[in-house]
Amino acid sequence: MINSYKQLGSRYLKGNMKRTILTVIGIVLSVALISTIGLYMKGSQLSLIENIKKLNGVSFHVGISDYDEEILNKIRFNPQIESFGLMSEGDIFPLGEASVQMNFADHHALNFLTYSLLDGKLPTNAHEAAIDSWLIPSIKKDFQLGDSFELEGKTYQLVGLLKNNDSTQKDKMGRLLTYKSEFAIGEGRILIEINQRADFNEVLDELNSITEDNNIAINTDLIRALKPESDQSILAILVVVVSIVVIMTIIVIYNTFQISVVERMKQFGLLRSIGATRKQIRQIVMKEAFVLAVIAIPIGIICSLLALAILQTIFLILLEDGPDVFNIDWRILLISSILTLIAVLVSSYYPAFFASRISPLLAISSRLSIKKERIKKLNNKVLRKPFSFPLSMAIKNVKRNKNRYVVTILSIIISSVLFITFSSLMNIAFTSKLVNDPSESDLTIYLQEENNVSSKNLEVLEHLKLIENVSKVSEQDLSFEIELKDTKQSLATVEDIQKTIGKKHSIIVVNNFEENKAKNEDVLIIKVLVYAFIVVISLIGSLNIFNTITISILVRRKELAALKSIGMSQRDLKKMIIYEALIYGFSGSLQGIFYGCILSYVIYSAASGHFHVEWSIPYNACFITFAAALLISYLSVLLPLRRIRQDNIINTIREE
Repeated sequence: MINSYKQLGSRYLKGNMKRTILTVIGIVLSVALISTIGLYMKGSQLSLIENIKKLNGVSFHVGISDYDEEILNKIRFNPQIESFGLMSEGDIFPLGEASVQMNFADHHALNFLTYSLLDGKLPTNAHEAAIDSWLIPSIKKDFQLGDSFELEGKTYQLVGLLKNNDSTQKDKMGRLLTYKSEFAIGEGRILIEINQRADFNEVLDELNSITEDNNIAINTDLIRALKPESDQSILAILVVVVSIVVIMTIIVIYNTFQISVVERMKQFGLLRSIGATRKQIRQIVMKEAFVLAVIAIPIGIICSLLALAILQTIFLILLEDGPDVFNIDWRILLISSILTLIAVLVSSYYPAFFASRISPLLAISSRLSIKKERIKKLNNKVLRKPFSFPLSMAIKNVKRNKNRYVVTILSIIISSVLFITFSSLMNIAFTSKLVNDPSESDLTIYLQEENNVSSKNLEVLEHLKLIENVSKVSEQDLSFEIELKDTKQSLATVEDIQKTIGKKHSIIVVNNFEENKAKNEDVLIIKVLVYAFIVVISLIGSLNIFNTITISILVRRKELAALKSIGMSQRDLKKMIIYEALIYGFSGSLQGIFYGCILSYVIYSAASGHFHVEWSIPYNACFITFAAALLISYLSVLLPLRRIRQDNIINTIREE
């Protein structure tokens, strides 16, 4: 028994469970899309931050040299500065065939240098040291972590290995890092970490005001990654992306409720005829929207977290030490839920308003959906052919109901725009060189001898080919690029080359393996993030198209049953529905490609202020969009067709 008109909404949802499930799926996809984008952006930001720290080997934000006590005190007592440390360079001493430069740092500065560590740990006292890994053969054979060595009368214990650096290897001047507690005023430079909650621009302006421009070094890449909103170009891209997603959410949910309201016009007319007010009709529809949102939002959040878990699993499989992208940010989830709830209520308001203004007499007589048209004589000979009859019927069906046509293709347009837009973002990520390309070889050997002649190059080349672990050698102008059979034995191979070739010729051996490994991992991380995001966008867009077309066909079951009752065969009916779906896919994809290319250009224009990229028409994304829209439109009618084929004509026509 119904005690209140508000219960009608719940009764309708329970009585039309399949349609309710499709509507819930649409909302689930929307909230999953918003929360997944938010969490992916957060994960991408964290990955980019880690990438920059690893490539630079440091995590401080600002470095100031040539300072005095006043500058040091201003930094020490600045509440917007999280921490600071001191670091300086010392004398240069010979070490075997190379030389080493002393580097001193206190505990705070050492915390900023953890990303430069390859193995072991950083020194904690003045008797411990970390050195460049390529220096090990210069100390002594089979030298390992934990062993001690002597330098200029002082004994150090090797506790850590620093990542190889191309410039230090070419100059044969390695780094030795050790701890120092006391620094004289003005010695070395101050390494500064700004508080994450501080206004970075304000702090940077303040630091610039207390020292000369040539005395301050700003880690611009890291700051830009930490505070993307401080960069106008990145902020513009974020605004465009979020706006597209929110608009898509509103349109997808609006489509679902508009189709539902159009189908129930007769019911709303009956309610109006027995005394229901316009406000009560609006409340029925709005309550349905609220109930569906409450059900769908938690499911969408779970789907989003599941997508993150899958992504994390992929990283664990592909990388030994992959990034932790499964970072649940409750603020993003809360904002996503609120945005979706608002989008549901906003997008359902117009269908509710439309339902409240339905004329009872027209609704009961089922004349609201009938539109008078001028009958035109078709002279098209193609459409006169028997096999083209379903096509002509499909075109007439599309033309006679403009509202349904617009509602249906909007999902296709938005999904196409999203795919092209995020494909453009992917191109920006890779063409702008967000990560440095790895070297093509594992080792590089530079020949330093003067008056180089081809005979010497040929001699070095032949000796290199005899090295056991060398797989391939290619000769450049004054260098040799080497690929190794076993990259794990790169240090031993460098030692062999120094012993055999280094005694006869003056050479510099640069070990690219560790740096290549880090760069390859960074490239892989960004590719997985971007492609996973494209997959999620494509999946959600495909399901939205499927959902919208499926609902738009199911609400016409009575109409299709009437066509069958007057003699239309099941085969022609199937062709007609398929043609309709393909028309939707064709028209929607073309419009989506047009608007997607415009937004792609807008994003490239916004990114050009930060990245050096040029815009070109995304032909591949456009072709994929067009083909996918047609395929998904076709597949989306197969399930409704099975349902329609099983329907009893008389029972379907008599349904209310």
